[in-house]
Amino acid sequence: MSLMGRTTTTGALLLATLLAATACDSADSTADGASKSPTPAPSTTLSAQPPSTAPTPDTSPSGTSTAPVRHGQLLGLVVSGGFAGVHNELVVKDDGSYTSTRRDGQQTTGTLTPDALAKLREALADADFAHLPPRPTGRPVADALMYRFTYEGHVVLTDDVHQTPGLRAVRAQLPVGYR
Repeated sequence: MSLMGRTTTTGALLLATLLAATACDSADSTADGASKSPTPAPSTTLSAQPPSTAPTPDTSPSGTSTAPVRHGQLLGLVVSGGFAGVHNELVVKDDGSYTSTRRDGQQTTGTLTPDALAKLREALADADFAHLPPRPTGRPVADALMYRFTYEGHVVLTDDVHQTPGLRAVRAQLPVGYR
């Protein structure tokens, strides 16, 4: 095969992968015990993503990572990176209501059922955020999704490969798209 043929094939495969990832990201489901109501994106011709108000992990030599506790916020989660350049933010409040914001600014709001909220609280307590490393501890993974959890003043940054079982249990209790 010529160089031009390989380049075209590679480009087509990359495009197909990107389209598949985008299609998976836009799927909505309510099978997670939550009710959702999408909010349309702002109608502007050019929209810049507002700066994230989520705190960034502390990289001080002490190795501890804390963030200010936001009144009424149970959990903050930012999922970013990956091959497609994902940037989604989820804020779950103490009452179980949540807001999910995608990179394009589209917001979805909903409320966890009382049972789903209780399971999330249990998973958060079991994850033991106070003793988790604030940054990934293994080898970096190219094009991995990064997860920044903020809970009770602790910020934990991890990727999908090095995520602890406790953090995986937390994600399992979140609305579809963050599991």
